[in-house]
Amino acid sequence: MAVLRMNKIRICAVHKDRKKILEFLQRQGCVEVRDAAAEDGVFARTDTSSVCATLGKASETARACSEIIDRYCQTKRSITGGLKGRARASVRQSDDFCARRNDVLNAAQHVVSLECGIREAKSELIRLDAQEEALSPWMELPVPQAFGGTKKTAAFVGSLVGEYTPDGLLARLSAAGPELDAVHAQIVSSSKVQTCFYLVVLKKDAQKAEEALKSLGFAAPSNPSRHMPRLKKELLIKQKRETLESIGRAELEIRSYEAMREDFRFLEDHMKMREEKYEVIERLLQSKHAFILTGYIPEKDSEGLRRAITDRFDCAVVIESAQDDADAPVMLKNAAFTEPAESVLESYSMPGKGELDPTPVMSVFYYIMFGLMFSDAGYGLIMAAACGALLLIYRDMPHNMKKSLRLFFWCGVSTIFWGVVFSSYFGDAVNAFSKTFMGREVGIPPLWFAPLDSPMKLLVFCLGIGVTHLIAAYVMKACNYVKNGQYIDIVYDVAFPIAILFSLLVLLMGSEMFFNMAGFRLTLSAIAAKVCLGSAAVCMAGIVLTGGRESKSWFKRILKGLYALYNVLAGWLGDILSYSRLLALGLATGVIASVINALGTMTGRGVPGLLVFIVVFLLGHALNFGINVLGAYVHSNRLEYVEFFGKFYEGGSRKFSPYGIHTKYYMIQEEDCHV
Repeated sequence: MAVLRMNKIRICAVHKDRKKILEFLQRQGCVEVRDAAAEDGVFARTDTSSVCATLGKASETARACSEIIDRYCQTKRSITGGLKGRARASVRQSDDFCARRNDVLNAAQHVVSLECGIREAKSELIRLDAQEEALSPWMELPVPQAFGGTKKTAAFVGSLVGEYTPDGLLARLSAAGPELDAVHAQIVSSSKVQTCFYLVVLKKDAQKAEEALKSLGFAAPSNPSRHMPRLKKELLIKQKRETLESIGRAELEIRSYEAMREDFRFLEDHMKMREEKYEVIERLLQSKHAFILTGYIPEKDSEGLRRAITDRFDCAVVIESAQDDADAPVMLKNAAFTEPAESVLESYSMPGKGELDPTPVMSVFYYIMFGLMFSDAGYGLIMAAACGALLLIYRDMPHNMKKSLRLFFWCGVSTIFWGVVFSSYFGDAVNAFSKTFMGREVGIPPLWFAPLDSPMKLLVFCLGIGVTHLIAAYVMKACNYVKNGQYIDIVYDVAFPIAILFSLLVLLMGSEMFFNMAGFRLTLSAIAAKVCLGSAAVCMAGIVLTGGRESKSWFKRILKGLYALYNVLAGWLGDILSYSRLLALGLATGVIASVINALGTMTGRGVPGLLVFIVVFLLGHALNFGINVLGAYVHSNRLEYVEFFGKFYEGGSRKFSPYGIHTKYYMIQEEDCHV
């Protein structure tokens, strides 16, 4: 349970060691590099944007090449393949790869160019198919489409919309313009859609014929050929065959690079690492012979890194506390049980300056509330078993994925607990199955009570968890005040609201309404009731007088104090009632599961009934599981973000983001150094 202390680090070294030092720091992954502030005219920054762009393009080429190889050389992929994590590679392997990096890059570029050629060839095939289809109505044409006539005649090859006969075409042509001295028309093909023809007139009548044809909607072929249509079709078929052969050769050549698949993946990671290294170089202060690197490092890693780097290189390392640095990043450290809930906190905001890490407290309530909303031992067992098995099998999975699976593992354990407490095993599946197929109803009694039989009792319990959760938030607020030395504020902002809540709760628990809901009540004497009322009144007055204490004007103080009192009273009521969602979602899971079981047993006993029950059971409970696990996750987050964090948590800091190896396939590990 800690926000780790951060130190500032400054490294000054000779320029010739820059590459090795930066690669060493990248493998350690414990320094966040920041822009160094220039102190004089000797040191300056170097613009590496063009180099980064080149490296980014090379990485993208390697990525595209890997995808092409995967597409043409398909291998069976496991559904859980993404859980395997990155393969481990040594520094020696990385150095050996550098010697053949250019050859691998050239090969990747060639594979990408082959794929581009294949795409262009496929586009060419589409174009050739379109030409062949457009040529099909012209197969009986006795002249080329581009034929324009002879020395004394003019020829028009084209089409008109609609169906024509030769005589009908000549009649329409005669009606559309002046009479021609001599004309010959031949129909090549005709349909209700269009008529293809060619027309021959005397040279002197060419313009008249053209104007008449245009008035009829004449359309010449879009790409007329100088070859006869049958010969043109043969040429197109030959081009298509040659294009298909070129595609086959290119695909075969691509498949020949399958053995280099891992080299292409290593190239992608290698270029990504180099790109990140050059982004860091742009942040350094450099002169002709030296460079300065500044950044942040966790205090726990500071001395180890100092020793490791000074043992390897001639450099100066200065480390100082970043306790008072407003820009210092935040890194959390928690136990194995609470660490998974860090992802919930990080999605909200990292702790601000002077704030404690709320993860340990938040995680306990998160697991409890998630389990209470899901509240089915069968569903919880599936979740916990699946997450636990994946964690055991894939030990090298990505860290963030591992945290998520551990989060849902503990949520599954909590769900099992509440399912056993309330006797929910896939709803009432045990009762429904035994009653229908065994002829005698057998059930597992709850350890406490069945929610469907006593919903008001469960509501009181859920509201009690809400009260405990909110009080824990105020305790966290008090801890933050203690850390920052604001002791008097604990009384004003923590003790007064909690005292009001306890006083009113004691009075409520002695009422008839509470007895009807919970089945029990406190017996309060008249003196005890007056003490509770008096305590609540004193604390309310305290809030009115201190809620606006930052104002110098007493009038403004009172107005702000009244507003603060309103927020406390309305906040307690609204926030506590918000925890009724624990009841709603918990009941929804059980009710829907029971309905599914009822549907499955409607066909009665026997083999057909058993088969129907199995199908309905599997499909129905899978759907119920998916819907309610999502609801439990969303509403658990909501209760933490709004009700819990809203009482004390400011956040606003940024997460520690070290310069490291952020690769996709391989993790380069230092062989003889562990900082």
